[in-house]
Amino acid sequence: MTNKEQYEAFCRRQPDMPVMMQPWWMEAVCAGKEWDVILVKKSEVSGQQSAVSEQDDEIVAAMPYLLRKRLWYKFIIMPQMTMYGGIWLSQELQGSPDMQERLAKLIAGKLRAMRIAYYYQKFAIGNPMPHWLAKQNMKIEERVTYRIDDLTNIETPQDAFSKNKKRQIEHAESLSIDYGMSSEEFYRFHSECMAERGKKLTYTREFLLVLERKTHRAEQSAIIRISERQADNSMKTVAAAYVVWDKRYMYYLIPAYLPSAAGTGASARLADEAIRLAKEKGLQFDFEGGNDNEGIANHYRQFGSKSVSYQAVSKLYRPSFALLLSLNDWRVKRNM
Repeated sequence: MTNKEQYEAFCRRQPDMPVMMQPWWMEAVCAGKEWDVILVKKSEVSGQQSAVSEQDDEIVAAMPYLLRKRLWYKFIIMPQMTMYGGIWLSQELQGSPDMQERLAKLIAGKLRAMRIAYYYQKFAIGNPMPHWLAKQNMKIEERVTYRIDDLTNIETPQDAFSKNKKRQIEHAESLSIDYGMSSEEFYRFHSECMAERGKKLTYTREFLLVLERKTHRAEQSAIIRISERQADNSMKTVAAAYVVWDKRYMYYLIPAYLPSAAGTGASARLADEAIRLAKEKGLQFDFEGGNDNEGIANHYRQFGSKSVSYQAVSKLYRPSFALLLSLNDWRVKRNM
């Protein structure tokens, strides 16, 4: 079996693995690029290699990764639209600090052997591995997302909203909600939203079509559309969101709204509908970000969400690669 085939089998035994670490997700977000996975067996981290029989030597940890190449550099970074990645631990390793420490040493060694210039991955919330990787001289950066972790005890999600958001949603009652928007239509609409801001999308049409097709096939996504009736009785899209989910969380992956429709309350109505959908499915809700923009963070907090920290882990192996990193940071900030 190939590494990817073994990884698929491993994932089937991990009920809580985030959707963004599933093999089919990696296939979608890495389409046309090179991705693989580091697999670790029990014998490698148990400290008792000879005591582990071949039959019991199962995979206990895995690290899917996207490998990119620029000029003469090879480096590992997060794929687009992928908030969480890094090393996933089996249940056995989640309760064993000793094995986690040995795993960190093993992964650090495997990364050095790949002769890459740079490594960067964001780890799922609660993952203990950044702690151990820090001891391997890797850089740890705190990131923040905004989550609503309990919708079960709320009669309606709006009970936890700020007065401002309740007022905006009430103002938006005349707007229509539907789930019939195609991925093609969503891409064109999001492009229009960005154009009003004088910016361009950071993903391609082909990227979205592949990702939406994969998530739709897995029955783990939806596109929510908010529309306003015009004077000629036609409907105009003023906001839309592409949401995805796994067994625990719904992720507000790509929200989009027209700046020219800011007075309609559409952005508040959009988030409200997404949260309602999560409640209906018995899921918790993740706004998927908000770390770098205080305005967005404040918007999310007003829906009753709380900030939750997670860690990004990085390592610069070749100092000369720092210039490319600086250029990439500049491009990202320019399109924020």
